[in-house]
Amino acid sequence: MPAMPWEVSRTMTRTVLLSPIGLLALSACISPDPNPLSWSATYQRPYESLTQCLAQSTPPDYQVVPAIDQRQKLGGVLLSSRSSGQKVGEFGVYRIDDTSSRVVFRSAIKTVGGSSYLEDQARQIANSCAS
Repeated sequence: MPAMPWEVSRTMTRTVLLSPIGLLALSACISPDPNPLSWSATYQRPYESLTQCLAQSTPPDYQVVPAIDQRQKLGGVLLSSRSSGQKVGEFGVYRIDDTSSRVVFRSAIKTVGGSSYLEDQARQIANSCAS
């Protein structure tokens, strides 16, 4: 039995009404990265030794938790404030090839219009580990 005109329009109305609701639900699921990229750089050093150096060179103000995943060829160093225990940032170290790595630093401290002391300090640490 063919659809009656009122049935088609009724179905179309439901579809039109559900589309904006679906879009709203989808947009509610998308949120900004809580730790946006602060900076990244490539260094001529293997990811394992670079990760270890970053962990060992971090100032004593921060508690560090280093990790290396040899299967995925990456490393990381989590930085927490010794006084509060709060996460302040993290280094991600990714293998490019046998002799070079990419370091990505993400700061948990939000800044407005520029870098923070922590970001500058992290870059100095990474640069010192590369030499």
